[in-house]
Amino acid sequence: MIEEISIKNVGGIASISMRLETGFTVITGESGAGKSSLVRALELIGGKRSQALFIRSGEEEASVEAVFSGSAERVSKTLQPRDEDGLLFARRILSRGGRNRCFFQDKATPFSTFASLMNDRMRIQSQFAQIELLDPKRQMDILDFCCGAQAEHLRAALENTFDEALRCDRELRAVKSKEQELKLRFRDAEAIVEALRPLQISPGCDLLWERELDEKNRTFQQARKVRENLLELTGGASNDGMIDRLESCALELIRRLFLEKTDVEASFNEGLSFLHSFISSIEEKASALSPEKIERERDLIEKKLGILRKIKRTTGTRTAEELVSWTSDAQEAIGWLREEGRLSSELLLCAKKLRREASSLAMELRALRQRAADSLEKEVNRHLQELGMAESVFSVKLLPLDKIRSSGADEISFTLSSGGSEEMPVNKSASGGELSRILLALQLALPEETLPPTLIFDEVEAGLGGKAALLAGYKLLALSRKTQVILVTHEATIASLADHHFLVKKTTDCVEVKKLERDDRIGEVARMLSGDASLQEAREHAERLLYSAESTECSQSGNISVLAGEGDLAALRGKV
Repeated sequence: MIEEISIKNVGGIASISMRLETGFTVITGESGAGKSSLVRALELIGGKRSQALFIRSGEEEASVEAVFSGSAERVSKTLQPRDEDGLLFARRILSRGGRNRCFFQDKATPFSTFASLMNDRMRIQSQFAQIELLDPKRQMDILDFCCGAQAEHLRAALENTFDEALRCDRELRAVKSKEQELKLRFRDAEAIVEALRPLQISPGCDLLWERELDEKNRTFQQARKVRENLLELTGGASNDGMIDRLESCALELIRRLFLEKTDVEASFNEGLSFLHSFISSIEEKASALSPEKIERERDLIEKKLGILRKIKRTTGTRTAEELVSWTSDAQEAIGWLREEGRLSSELLLCAKKLRREASSLAMELRALRQRAADSLEKEVNRHLQELGMAESVFSVKLLPLDKIRSSGADEISFTLSSGGSEEMPVNKSASGGELSRILLALQLALPEETLPPTLIFDEVEAGLGGKAALLAGYKLLALSRKTQVILVTHEATIASLADHHFLVKKTTDCVEVKKLERDDRIGEVARMLSGDASLQEAREHAERLLYSAESTECSQSGNISVLAGEGDLAALRGKV
């Protein structure tokens, strides 16, 4: 429970400190006195989100500090109580500059951790809880809360299993999408890669091959010309070349001029020998320029270039570098596609298995929720009868879904019927006053072990008056015997039932909070009844209310059993 709370610069509050006790505590005051600032501070220490506008005008920082008593069973080893009394210390600091800080046991604590720790210690229910009650998700949370730890474990397991199944489905869709993409991008890739293998392509090979082809063409032309020239000189196999004709013509001249065995013939024979030697040298050199060989080599290069150009057109690449990159990607894609069937099969089997597990968990959770719903209906209706709604029937409906979700196989709907009328969802049928009582009845119906050490209500009786407000007060009083209850209220009959009473008052420049003793309480209750604390009739009425509350057995002894039935409530109302 909260032992003490200190507030600085929150809303209209400059600086206040309150020591709180067990039982039922009410906080009252005129409208605009600063009660909302006090509730805001309680929300901040309770782990609600903050805003810079919560800080008092003209100040740079605001802070809320609280001291909690009780066991620290859910506090981690690093955040153990620092004294032998087992007190827990929480502090929250807001800054206009955005440097907000949270401390637990004087150690800086992340906000999420701080909020979780505070949620274990206190819970705040304001008029906005009526809006939350209309939300099916909130209704499901309330029902699961009634199911206890087993539902928490089941829901966590279901969420994990459902998320894993969704992950498998997403991966399977991604695999199929990648398969389609790769098959489209690398169509006929295996044949293309196989065709490219003997080519041994490399970056720039296309340009190199084109230069080689140009060179082969030039060499081929040269070889052909050389062969033609040699044939012209030698005449080939027919021996009818220029050399033969020269020799024949020269010998004819030597014979006609009677130059045989002269120096002229000797010179000719020597020259002819040199000419034959020249021809032999040329033929030896020309043998390396075989046009047939060069043509075969040229045809091979042309074939390689033709294949390369065709593959580049097929693959949409422009250069050998791009084709090398495409080939590398294609080989990787071919390997992936060969494994895709196995991967898809594994993912499909995994998803089916997880869906079966999710279905089993959802059915188990449904059965647990149905038992909790039956129990919750019974308890809520019992409390609603004692809150003046005897003609109303509250129900918890489990509506099966077509598909399992992470939260289960059902939607939860809180319904209400009155006077035998058709039951309808509370968001379509319940008035503000009925919602207030349903909220209170739900809080009372929750298992005692789920109650936090402190419950704070902000005008939970809104929309109620007269008998309904009085009955709500008795229920809050009964609840305070299980846990510390703090109520901000404008209802005099409820305020008179409290064990402790604080008054919020606005002075010229700040908000003050004062604990009221009996005489002061008479004046405050009289003000709440009539608007005038000095009015004698109102003071007498207030004194009777306080006297009746003090003389009530449940208020004196703390025994809540007297509130168990309608007859006991009637007896208590008689005393008032």
